[in-house]
Amino acid sequence: MSFDPFGDFETAGYLQNSLQLKDPGEVKESEHLSFELSIEEALAYLASRRPIDYQTVLKVHEILFADFYHWAGKDRNELVPHLAVFKGSHEDPHSTVFERPDLIKMSIDYALQLAANKKRFRDRPGEVMGQLAFAHPFLDGNGRTILLVFMELSYRAKFAIDWSRTTKDDYLRALSDEIRDPSKRHLDNYLKPFVVNISSRDEWPELISGIRGLDGLDKENIVYKSLDNPEVQQIYKTYRTHSPDAPNPTESDG
Repeated sequence: MSFDPFGDFETAGYLQNSLQLKDPGEVKESEHLSFELSIEEALAYLASRRPIDYQTVLKVHEILFADFYHWAGKDRNELVPHLAVFKGSHEDPHSTVFERPDLIKMSIDYALQLAANKKRFRDRPGEVMGQLAFAHPFLDGNGRTILLVFMELSYRAKFAIDWSRTTKDDYLRALSDEIRDPSKRHLDNYLKPFVVNISSRDEWPELISGIRGLDGLDKENIVYKSLDNPEVQQIYKTYRTHSPDAPNPTESDG
């Protein structure tokens, strides 16, 4: 846990958490406890929302993590609008580059638009999950928030993913590949064998608690760089091969 976007790790702990914890193990444990205690409230909130929109996603994060992070429910554009976020070094061709802060909402809106086409969504679940993950709206808690949103969206499209048959490393590898190059449908290919008919919401809290590695895109080799950095600006001009109908992440630059 080396990233420190607020610049106050020594005094406030990891991401200004409520217990001022610095030890990675203790942070993960306390953060996950906050998550588990709030799953049912978050799922009930999601089930009540018509339609699911960007504010819904922010609220789910707030419900899940407000006890541990005072900034829960606020996206990166509100908290650190001047910083780009990478998983691994941005010089590494295999690193993962997440959406620019000012385009996070557009990316989430696009994912929700894709999910609204229920037939396409069932056929291409990885497309929606990959787009949500690419947006990476929060400083932490992205994987768990996005999973809950994704499960509700797929429930409404009358299907589910049998997460018990997935493995952490294979899933995270496919997800990273999907974020880098969605045109190859890496995550669709990984998830398609695990698509099953709709499952009862009653089973979800226990199912979710059993999934490991949901924070894999939040805590492993995360690096922040200034958007003023010319190298970072160049990366955003060339990064990510989009499918023909996907939004261009540089359209709003300027």
